[in-house]
Amino acid sequence: MFRRFTILIVAAVFLVSTTPVFAEDMMQRTLRDSLYGGLIGGVLGLAVMLLTDEPEDNLEYIPTGAAIGILAGAAYGIASSDVVASVAEYDDGELDLGLPDIKAYKLFDRNSNVEEVVASFDILK
Repeated sequence: MFRRFTILIVAAVFLVSTTPVFAEDMMQRTLRDSLYGGLIGGVLGLAVMLLTDEPEDNLEYIPTGAAIGILAGAAYGIASSDVVASVAEYDDGELDLGLPDIKAYKLFDRNSNVEEVVASFDILK
Protein backbone atom coordinates (compact mmCIF):
# COMPACT_ATOMS: atom_id res chain seq x y z
CA MET A 1 0.00 0.00 0.00
CA PHE A 2 2.77 2.43 0.97
CA ARG A 3 4.80 1.59 -2.15
CA ARG A 4 1.82 2.10 -4.47
CA PHE A 5 0.93 5.43 -2.87
CA THR A 6 4.53 6.61 -3.14
CA ILE A 7 4.72 5.59 -6.80
CA LEU A 8 1.43 7.39 -7.47
CA ILE A 9 2.70 10.59 -5.82
CA VAL A 10 6.01 10.49 -7.70
CA ALA A 11 4.29 9.76 -11.02
CA ALA A 12 1.84 12.61 -10.52
CA VAL A 13 4.66 15.04 -9.81
CA PHE A 14 6.80 13.99 -12.79
CA LEU A 15 3.98 13.65 -15.33
CA VAL A 16 2.85 17.24 -15.02
CA SER A 17 4.13 19.30 -17.91
CA THR A 18 5.47 22.54 -16.51
CA THR A 19 8.36 24.84 -17.15
CA PRO A 20 11.68 23.72 -15.66
CA VAL A 21 11.87 26.67 -13.26
CA PHE A 22 8.37 26.07 -11.93
CA ALA A 23 9.00 22.33 -11.71
CA GLU A 24 12.20 22.91 -9.75
CA ASP A 25 10.45 25.28 -7.36
CA MET A 26 7.55 22.83 -6.99
CA MET A 27 9.90 19.93 -6.26
CA GLN A 28 11.84 21.97 -3.70
CA ARG A 29 8.62 23.02 -1.98
CA THR A 30 7.29 19.46 -1.98
CA LEU A 31 10.56 18.06 -0.64
CA ARG A 32 10.72 20.72 2.07
CA ASP A 33 7.11 20.09 3.10
CA SER A 34 7.77 16.34 3.14
CA LEU A 35 10.82 16.75 5.37
CA TYR A 36 9.00 19.06 7.77
CA GLY A 37 6.06 16.66 7.80
CA GLY A 38 8.40 13.78 8.61
CA LEU A 39 10.01 15.70 11.47
CA ILE A 40 6.67 16.77 12.91
CA GLY A 41 5.27 13.25 12.50
CA GLY A 42 8.30 11.75 14.24
CA VAL A 43 7.97 14.17 17.15
CA LEU A 44 4.25 13.42 17.41
CA GLY A 45 4.98 9.69 17.31
CA LEU A 46 7.51 10.18 20.12
CA ALA A 47 4.97 12.15 22.16
CA VAL A 48 2.28 9.48 21.70
CA MET A 49 4.81 6.78 22.59
CA LEU A 50 5.72 8.60 25.82
CA LEU A 51 2.04 8.86 26.75
CA THR A 52 1.58 5.08 26.74
CA ASP A 53 1.95 2.95 29.87
CA GLU A 54 5.03 1.14 28.55
CA PRO A 55 6.90 3.40 26.10
CA GLU A 56 9.69 0.91 25.41
CA ASP A 57 7.15 -1.52 23.93
CA ASN A 58 5.82 1.10 21.48
CA LEU A 59 8.96 2.35 19.73
CA GLU A 60 7.30 1.76 16.33
CA TYR A 61 5.18 4.87 16.90
CA ILE A 62 8.14 7.11 15.97
CA PRO A 63 8.81 5.79 12.42
CA THR A 64 5.08 5.34 11.84
CA GLY A 65 4.46 8.98 12.75
CA ALA A 66 7.38 10.07 10.56
CA ALA A 67 6.05 8.07 7.58
CA ILE A 68 2.56 9.51 7.96
CA GLY A 69 4.09 12.98 8.28
CA ILE A 70 6.15 12.53 5.10
CA LEU A 71 3.06 11.46 3.15
CA ALA A 72 0.98 14.29 4.54
CA GLY A 73 3.75 16.80 3.83
CA ALA A 74 4.12 15.56 0.25
CA ALA A 75 0.37 15.77 -0.29
CA TYR A 76 0.33 19.29 1.13
CA GLY A 77 3.32 20.33 -1.00
CA ILE A 78 1.72 19.06 -4.19
CA ALA A 79 -1.70 20.49 -3.36
CA SER A 80 -0.28 23.93 -2.54
CA SER A 81 1.86 24.12 -5.69
CA ASP A 82 -1.01 24.94 -8.10
CA VAL A 83 -0.44 21.70 -10.01
CA VAL A 84 -3.54 19.91 -8.79
CA ALA A 85 -6.69 21.40 -10.26
CA SER A 86 -9.99 21.15 -8.48
CA VAL A 87 -12.14 18.12 -9.17
CA ALA A 88 -15.36 20.12 -9.36
CA GLU A 89 -16.03 23.74 -10.27
CA TYR A 90 -19.24 25.73 -9.94
CA ASP A 91 -19.58 28.36 -12.66
CA ASP A 92 -22.69 30.35 -13.67
CA GLY A 93 -25.05 27.99 -11.88
CA GLU A 94 -23.51 24.93 -13.52
CA LEU A 95 -21.47 22.20 -11.85
CA ASP A 96 -18.52 21.02 -13.93
CA LEU A 97 -16.75 17.84 -12.83
CA GLY A 98 -13.07 17.65 -13.77
CA LEU A 99 -13.15 13.96 -14.59
CA PRO A 100 -11.00 12.48 -17.36
CA ASP A 101 -12.41 12.72 -20.88
CA ILE A 102 -12.90 9.30 -22.41
CA LYS A 103 -12.44 9.24 -26.16
CA ALA A 104 -13.07 6.36 -28.56
CA TYR A 105 -11.27 6.00 -31.88
CA LYS A 106 -11.90 3.57 -34.70
CA LEU A 107 -8.70 2.17 -36.15
CA PHE A 108 -8.45 0.01 -39.22
CA ASP A 109 -5.57 -2.41 -39.55
CA ARG A 110 -4.93 -2.94 -43.27
CA ASN A 111 -2.66 -5.92 -42.71
CA SER A 112 -5.29 -7.99 -40.94
CA ASN A 113 -8.42 -6.24 -42.32
CA VAL A 114 -9.74 -5.69 -38.82
CA GLU A 115 -11.40 -2.57 -37.47
CA GLU A 116 -10.88 -1.94 -33.78
CA VAL A 117 -12.34 0.57 -31.36
CA VAL A 118 -9.70 1.97 -29.04
CA ALA A 119 -10.62 4.00 -25.98
CA SER A 120 -8.29 6.45 -24.30
CA PHE A 121 -8.51 9.02 -21.56
CA ASP A 122 -6.35 11.88 -20.38
CA ILE A 123 -5.50 11.87 -16.70
CA LEU A 124 -3.79 15.25 -16.78
CA LYS A 125 -4.98 18.19 -18.82
